[in-house]
Parts: sequence; C-alpha cells; structure tokens
Amino acid sequence: MLVGCAMPGNAWVRDDGEEYWKVDAAIAMQSMCLAAWGEGVGSCWICAFKEDQVKEILGIPDDVRVVALMAMGYPRVKKGPVEKRKALDELVHYDGW
Repeated sequence: MLVGCAMPGNAWVRDDGEEYWKVDAAIAMQSMCLAAWGEGVGSCWICAFKEDQVKEILGIPDDVRVVALMAMGYPRVKKGPVEKRKALDELVHYDGW
C-alpha cells in the first residue's frame, strides 16, 4: 500500500491563489502506478478513506495531508487487451467542446 501525501505549506501556489498540492501528489502517484505496471505490478487508487484515521495509524504529522492510497500487488489473472472502448469522438474534442 502506498500512501500519497502532500505538504500544502511547502507546495507551489499559482499567482491567483490556486493551490496545486493535490495535483502534485496525484501526478506522483500516477507515475508510480505506471512504473509499477511496467514491472508487472498492478495497482488500484483508493480515495474512500478517513484521513484522520490513516494519519493516526501511520503517525503522519498534522501539517501533512493524505491525498490518496494505492493498493499494489501482482494480478491474479492476466488479462488481454481491452476490446470494448468508447469511440474516440466521444472522448476527444478539437477546437472546442
């Protein structure tokens, strides 16, 4: 289990005040997910958790935020390529919505 944490007080803030600590943590978590898959390790994001309980169990300081959890392991079943996908024009828009 990976625990993706961020330190909002140390994170970059855009000129208009928009904070990006959650985005930064999500980018890091997704990069770990892809790297793990490259090694044959599967993963699953978990965002349904009680942050205060995770912090208490793991001794995470008050100024650190838990953004997401990621379960990891070797898949029991090997799956082939996805065959049923939405059409590209349902997902991608060019020059406007």
